[in-house]
Amino acid sequence: MEENKNGNPVRNTPIARSGVKKDTDNASGDIFSAVYREKKNQNEQEKIEAQKIADQQAAVAQQIKTVSAAGKNDDNNKKFKPVFILLIIITVVLFLISGVYLALSFLGKDPVSDNNSDDSVANTISATLSSPFEYQRLYGTDFPEGIQDKYKLLYAQNQDFVGWLNVPNTSIDMPVYKCSNNDYYLKHDNYDTYTKYGTLFMDKENNPLNLTRNTTIYGHNFDNKLIFDELHNYQDPEFFKQSPVIEFNTLYKDYKWKVIAAFHTNGSSEGDNGYLFYYIASDFGNNSFMKFYDELQQRSYIHTGVDVQPTDKVLTLSTCTYFFDRNGALENARFVVIARLVRDGESEEVDTSLVTKNNNVRYPQLYFDVFGGTNPWRNSSKWIPEIN
Repeated sequence: MEENKNGNPVRNTPIARSGVKKDTDNASGDIFSAVYREKKNQNEQEKIEAQKIADQQAAVAQQIKTVSAAGKNDDNNKKFKPVFILLIIITVVLFLISGVYLALSFLGKDPVSDNNSDDSVANTISATLSSPFEYQRLYGTDFPEGIQDKYKLLYAQNQDFVGWLNVPNTSIDMPVYKCSNNDYYLKHDNYDTYTKYGTLFMDKENNPLNLTRNTTIYGHNFDNKLIFDELHNYQDPEFFKQSPVIEFNTLYKDYKWKVIAAFHTNGSSEGDNGYLFYYIASDFGNNSFMKFYDELQQRSYIHTGVDVQPTDKVLTLSTCTYFFDRNGALENARFVVIARLVRDGESEEVDTSLVTKNNNVRYPQLYFDVFGGTNPWRNSSKWIPEIN
């Protein structure tokens, strides 16, 4: 019998019919190839699906802003209806006075309409958690120790939820998921529903509780400002000046990350004379990390002026790209943005006046195969992650 992302028998749903594969890790890091080949076959149906995904993202964002919105009787919150019916019943029986008050507040008031600040959201969720009903009992969820209150609703919906990514001045403001393989969320959304747009997901080798040296988040690129399309803006120093800091918060802690590189690279070793720049490696030593940083500086379109130390950790955002496509033929390539973690006690401010454009970008052989010219980097060093 076919198994789902967690190794359990699949249900008779669109998920089961989609043919979700068991863990099929690809050593080359080429996880986008199947969908990548479908790019040129987009039609009017894609626009309909794009709107569906946008609506789902908006619904999820609304849920994290206010718990009370989940109690409204509309299409976006049908999943919560049985939970709130149960809440009202238990309230009347066990906590008549406080329960009635709680039910009325859930059904009749939207705190977001009064104040959209993070403090208001936190207070709303805190009030829910301090009510007579434990959050775990309300949603039947066993929460991991140390989870932030503001993410409990999203975790209750889907236990694969690991954090929230926001890239300023883009539409990238959405949840991130993780399961035992790097295939499932390529074509499933946060409701476990099949969609070719997928959703953002963390590499299976990463850990949201104890961050590895390099945390990688994947997302598709459909050239329509969906998912990770707008990452390409970081090729421009002027965009970096507007958005030098990325926010990626895990279940357990909020983090800020300063952008240090943005580059194109090949998605398989065939694109660079048998070499694959393995930028998604999760762990490597301090010396190897500084060599990695040197490689990034060679490849990056921008030099941001953000300093990097041997003990730093980084966040990698990876998507497919069509930069190397030629004569209608799709080439296997990636666009990548990398940011380093803001250190404890360090200012989040970035001196954006230091950013410069790299006029001698290191491209893979694929670039020269497509656009012509001789590859001056052909015999250059080839970085591989090491423990030293």
